[in-house]
Amino acid sequence: MLYAHEFKVCVCIGNVPFDAVSGILEKVDMAEIRLDLAEFDESQMKAVFESHPNLIATCREGRHDDAGREKILKSAMEYGAAWVDIEDDAGGQWKKRMMAAVKESPARLILSRHYYTHTPPAGELRTIAGKMFDSGADVAKLACQVNSPAEAAAILGLYDGFEGLVAIGMGPLGVITRLAAPFLGAPFTFAAFGDNLPTAAGQIEYGEITSMIERISAYG
Repeated sequence: MLYAHEFKVCVCIGNVPFDAVSGILEKVDMAEIRLDLAEFDESQMKAVFESHPNLIATCREGRHDDAGREKILKSAMEYGAAWVDIEDDAGGQWKKRMMAAVKESPARLILSRHYYTHTPPAGELRTIAGKMFDSGADVAKLACQVNSPAEAAAILGLYDGFEGLVAIGMGPLGVITRLAAPFLGAPFTFAAFGDNLPTAAGQIEYGEITSMIERISAYG
């Protein structure tokens, strides 16, 4: 194998009907449940998180206010979420409360930053990743829109010096960063599943990226 650490492909589940979710989860090792996009009631959310041991609970800003997001994420933890993704640049008190809640639970903490228009300088990204780990993140996630090959290369260079980093590019020029992630130390990368719409630009379909990773690994 070309990578010597445990690695998973994480399927992103957003606006997917509840009845279809269980069929997806039966086929994957890890999934991110986008609770800001899903249409689950409380009993359905409970059923989802109790059905799989390696799910990320994510609830981005926009659809729910901070109190609503806090309630949703705490419920997901109660029902067995293995990971909780909190935006690193979220409001101070909300972020502090959520980080404390995650640390008091069995779940592991992902702090994430998203740059939807550009890739910041590598030095800036390194500083941000370091601060996320210093504040208690088990995984630091950086997702950046890639507008040039040089930006993709800068993202891949971030893996040198960090364990638990997921650094990925969005957009067509960022696809290579998603495929290269397992070979550079990322604990997981993100993928779309089947005909479901990707939740971020540049996500590769689960079967395709799994096959590509296995084929490349065979050369090791």
